[in-house]
Amino acid sequence: MQNPPATFRHDIQGLRAIAILSIIAFHYDSEILPGGFIGVDVFLVISGYLIISGLISKKVAGHNFSEILRYFFWNRVKRIAPAYYTLLVVVSLVAAILFIPPDFFYYRDSLKKSLYFFSNNYFAGFGDYFAPNANELPLLHTWALAVEMQFYLVISFAVLFIPIGWLKKLIPFAVVFFALIAEYMIRVQGETQSTYYALYARIPEFLIGGWLAIQQIGAQWSERKASIAAFTGLVLIFASAIFITSDAPFPGLLAFLPCIGAALIICAQRGMPYRFLSLPVLVWLGAISYSLYLWHWPVLAFLRYYTGAYDLNIAATGVFTVTTLILSCCTYYFIEEVFRSKRAPARVWVPMTTVLVLTVVSINLATSAINKTLTEPLPVELTQYADQKEICHGHIKGSCLRGKDQSDTNILVLGDSHAAMLNHFFDVAGKELGITVRIITASACVNIPGFDYQRIPNYAHEPCRQQIDFVKKTYLDQASVILLAAQWSYHFQNEDFLNALTEFLERKGANGRQKILLLSQIPRFKKHPLRARRFASLGMPTELPKDDCYIAANSTIKKLADKYEHVQYVDLTKLSVFDSAPMFKGTLMYHDEHHLNEYGAKLYGKFAAPLLRQYI
Repeated sequence: MQNPPATFRHDIQGLRAIAILSIIAFHYDSEILPGGFIGVDVFLVISGYLIISGLISKKVAGHNFSEILRYFFWNRVKRIAPAYYTLLVVVSLVAAILFIPPDFFYYRDSLKKSLYFFSNNYFAGFGDYFAPNANELPLLHTWALAVEMQFYLVISFAVLFIPIGWLKKLIPFAVVFFALIAEYMIRVQGETQSTYYALYARIPEFLIGGWLAIQQIGAQWSERKASIAAFTGLVLIFASAIFITSDAPFPGLLAFLPCIGAALIICAQRGMPYRFLSLPVLVWLGAISYSLYLWHWPVLAFLRYYTGAYDLNIAATGVFTVTTLILSCCTYYFIEEVFRSKRAPARVWVPMTTVLVLTVVSINLATSAINKTLTEPLPVELTQYADQKEICHGHIKGSCLRGKDQSDTNILVLGDSHAAMLNHFFDVAGKELGITVRIITASACVNIPGFDYQRIPNYAHEPCRQQIDFVKKTYLDQASVILLAAQWSYHFQNEDFLNALTEFLERKGANGRQKILLLSQIPRFKKHPLRARRFASLGMPTELPKDDCYIAANSTIKKLADKYEHVQYVDLTKLSVFDSAPMFKGTLMYHDEHHLNEYGAKLYGKFAAPLLRQYI
């Protein structure tokens, strides 16, 4: 390893170690350190301090504009790009092998944005009901690197063109201005997800570090004063990591707590906290912190994708720890150090660069081909519960009718995707019973008046509101039978939903002219059947245990139905079609953990028709 420069700060390396350990602890289990995500904000303050320090030192030394830009961007590229693109290549290969095609489709989209450091904008608007869980997105963490690179482009020109005297005055105003914008977007506009990933929301964190570099605060502090400041900074960081949760309005003004904490530590430069942060183990962890950040999240995401669970058992935890450390050390010593070292010979880094560039250029096409050819593709009817373009799910398409003659009906089916899953169900059951039904649904939304749509994902808000309004204005009062179907186990986690449903049943179930049917939630699994099929084909078999949460949810919905004379609970969970679920006579009937596919929905309708006759 090359000798550190004279300005090398052991305490800043130790601060980096605390930041990365906080992030890893939060990502591993958010209950361990609820606010561990503030480690990112600490990193951004450090980046602002070091980057602006470097730019100003070159500016003061009299280097011309082109020399400073060349120095700055070349050093940033060497620092970030080689390890980053190595990560993208390795993660893409693993995703191509492990992911089922629908999940790889989402991964490929995130990869395209990550290649040119735009993934923060991609994840700001990310949302789809059937997309992988956020904990299973292996490139989600690249948003922070995208923000950092975007800031570098802005700040380098600002520092070079604006006189230092002006910067000293402008930076505090900019910090407050952008923090207030973030606060407004979160608290008033309700844009929590998009604000979290936005560059403007993170600019104050960079600028706080940059202002320290310009003002040189702390340079003349006594050891006692420096110790008090650094100790206060540590308290602010640890308190933020413990008490700020993911439900808090963050970043905004709340981000000042960990950022001021980091700033106080950077200013101190001496004292007892300095000696603590300069411990060899913390300095080493700080040195490899970039590689640790790169690798820890994809390793976690792939493990969660395979196990189907957020919480890792002891074996998976061991795999996570060992794999992350090995990959991080390899990346640091064999990639980061090689590209950053001035003594690295061209015969070493030129071939490495060439191979890396060629691999990155071809990675999208190559991994797509690998993903498609590793396992035999399934027929489309086994990979969806219905064609989203042909059903009234989140939008109105035609008359929304399914069943016998599809001319008109007084039977209305409402709910989320579990109700949308009944389109092919009623094509079969409706013809056998001689009925037609109208099915109007929306993702994560039980489209009844008063539904608490604010708690569901942002992407589902507008379609949910539209379907509620449309149903209320057109069909709700005219229907003689209203059937509600939903993922009850999800909705009953919120008291507001139970209140809204209770109010709806009291109003509709009491009028005596409308019958309300509450359909049971189908058996649910803890793991994704399509994924399990792929894992098995790769020689990685996994079990498919049932998730009994659907039983408790059905019990709740039955008790609610029993309170009202004109409300009935329809239990279809005992049908023999579910005896060998998720398979039926050797064919997959489930689309994911809790939805049937088209084949399964039709079977469900066939087996359910005789029982439904007594209700409809």
